[in-house]
Amino acid sequence: MPRAIGANSRLLMIPEVTYGTAPGGNWRRVPFLSSSLGAEQPLLDADVIGLGGNRDPAAPFLDTVTVAGDVVVPIDLVNTGHWLRLLLGAPTTTGTSPNFIHSFASGAATLPSQAIETGYPDVPSYDVCAGVRADTLEIDFSPTGAATATIKLVAQGSVRSGASSGGSPITAAYTAFNKAQGSITRSGSALAQVTGARLSYSNSIETVRTIRADRRIEGADPGVSRATGQITARFENTTLLTQAQNGTAAEFAFAYTIDGNRSLTITLHEVYLALAKTPIEGPAGVEASFDFRAAFNATATRMMTVVLRNQQAGTEYA
Repeated sequence: MPRAIGANSRLLMIPEVTYGTAPGGNWRRVPFLSSSLGAEQPLLDADVIGLGGNRDPAAPFLDTVTVAGDVVVPIDLVNTGHWLRLLLGAPTTTGTSPNFIHSFASGAATLPSQAIETGYPDVPSYDVCAGVRADTLEIDFSPTGAATATIKLVAQGSVRSGASSGGSPITAAYTAFNKAQGSITRSGSALAQVTGARLSYSNSIETVRTIRADRRIEGADPGVSRATGQITARFENTTLLTQAQNGTAAEFAFAYTIDGNRSLTITLHEVYLALAKTPIEGPAGVEASFDFRAAFNATATRMMTVVLRNQQAGTEYA
């Protein structure tokens, strides 16, 4: 009898029209590195006394169902746009082929939901999570390696069956970004001597628990959006140190670029830096790590803009 292995597993997704209802049709197959999305229902002890005349426990009972988890995905030219749509909402698309410009903005009043199916064809078993919303996105920047993103997901419910709900899955051409294509700018100028950076965006999702016979959540509501992170740089000049000391803001942009028509740029329009020490830890170079937080910018009318340039028309992420 075959056993489930990760190499044969698959992840399918499709936008929902109604929250918590998985649509029919042909779903989209997306590349991923790992996924922990699924349902959990813990057992709770029943501390009942006097059932059998001794100290043995009564039968435990099942508590509320929680459907959540992380997916780690490669940052690529097409599929990343679908995760950005789930995180930020549909983009505004301009341009013409082969250079379409998809602009995603933070702070949307409402967020879309998706149905996501995790498939184990070896068993077979297919787990459909409906009412999926994206809570957080985390990206690490470094000089080498594959460019990946970790996305925390929250869903309303999960149903397992022996057959896939994905129809004939759609698969996009795969073109990955890598960390060697990364760059960071401050106020439009390249930020030098950066050895690493971390960027985290959160929708501050609140799960709404109500009394329901199916034990599912009522919804997943977005709260205040937040963008935070850290920049680590060799101590070559006092640009970042002075900004932190003065408590002033600057615009920072984190990008992966293949060429003029293929890129991903995350712009934080108003970034504040925490004051950081410049420790001497031996004879090697001195580095400083600056924590940062972004805020709403009145000129940009948002905190963050994510621009994805690719060959996909505007209907791709509608």
